Formats: sequence, C-alpha cells, structure tokens
Amino acid sequence: MTLVREHMPATINYSTLQPAKPHPKPIRVRYKRSLEDVWKQAAASVDRKGRILDLGRFNPLPKGRQLTRVEKIFGLFLATTFGLAIWIHARPEPVNAHAGYFQSLALTTGGEASSVQAFTEAAVLAIGKEWKAPVLFARMHPLFWQRTPAIHPNALVQHVEAGLAGLAAHGRVVSVTVFGTPELSTVEQGDGRPAVTSRVTGQLELADGTVVRLEARLIQDEKSKQWGLVDLALPPFLP
Repeated sequence: MTLVREHMPATINYSTLQPAKPHPKPIRVRYKRSLEDVWKQAAASVDRKGRILDLGRFNPLPKGRQLTRVEKIFGLFLATTFGLAIWIHARPEPVNAHAGYFQSLALTTGGEASSVQAFTEAAVLAIGKEWKAPVLFARMHPLFWQRTPAIHPNALVQHVEAGLAGLAAHGRVVSVTVFGTPELSTVEQGDGRPAVTSRVTGQLELADGTVVRLEARLIQDEKSKQWGLVDLALPPFLP
C-alpha cells in the first residue's frame, strides 16, 4: 500500500482572499429636545452673560404626497360652503310681512290731540280695550322702529306681542291716570330738524284690579302736528 502526501504551497495567493471591509462611520445620535429644554438652555445662556447658544434645528415634518384631483375639489367645496355660510349669517335678517305691515300703521289714527295728557289717556284706553298689536302700532311714531341700540323689527314685534298677551290675561284697561302736567321740550332729530317731545308717567288699572305703572315718551310729527308714541313701558309686561 502506497501513501500519497500532499504538500501545502509555500506561498499564499492573496488574490483569492476577500478584501477587508472598511470600518463603519460612527453614528451620532441627536436626541430631540422639547420646548421646555430649549427654554431652559436659553435661560442658562443668558445667565452666562450672553454666550452664544447652539439650539440646533428642529426636525422638519416629512412631506406627504400630492393631493389628488378629487381631494382638491372636495377641499374647494368645503371652503366655498364655509364662506357662503359666513356671508349668509352676516346678512341682515329680512323684515317679514308681519312686521312690515305694522311699520306701515304708524300715525294712521288721524286727528290732533289737544294736549299730551289727553292723547296719552285716549291712546292707552284704546290700546287696552283688547290689547291688539295693530291698535298699538297705529299710535306709534315712525321713530319707534329706529331704536338705539338697534333691535330688528321682527324681534321688536315679537316682544310687543308677548307683552300684550300678558296684559290681556288681566283684562281690559279700566282707568288711566297721568301724574302731573307733562312738560314739553325740543330735541334735534337725526336729519337735523327740531321736534317737540314730552315724557309722561302715570298708572293704569286693569279689569282684575291689577295696577300697572305707565311710562311713555311722545313726539309730535312736524307735518301733521299729531302726537305719536316713541316709547311705551308698562312693566313688567312691556319693560
């Protein structure tokens, strides 16, 4: 039996060996800083007599994909709807036919009262006969609708009708008493023209015995010389 011995080569062929891998670069880990940490570092920098502080930079938000055409149309639809809702809400509320009719009744009773006291007593007796809104608004001056602060005519009509309904529950007016002799004064209207006005205080008695305080402000129309109510307070029904 013959033994065969294999000899190792005397030299090493380095071309067959894999090249050595380069060492990876060290990774710097920068932790995110909260806003509180930034403020603390800024305060510490001020304490160090204005030393320049490197606050770094905040990581920008990743950019998303482009919006599709459907998404753009939907966004424009929402923006248009929102703008239209704001425009409609900002527009003044239209005066309904109910309030418009009452506005047209101002100073339609005709006639000229001999005095403020006589007009007030006759007007309150007529209004308190059935406590109907048309009867009251027919004795109102057009300035009644131009109030400060401004109240919309629809809301003003609802307020008056609610007060008249409360008064009607106590019955008709039995008597009206005006305290003292109302004094006349002159005021300047919005258009610069003078107008004669007067304030009246008194009380009225209703059918069930309820006594209601009366406060009214009247103004005399320049053309017709007819008195008209600008304010009528019958608390707590018409405050």
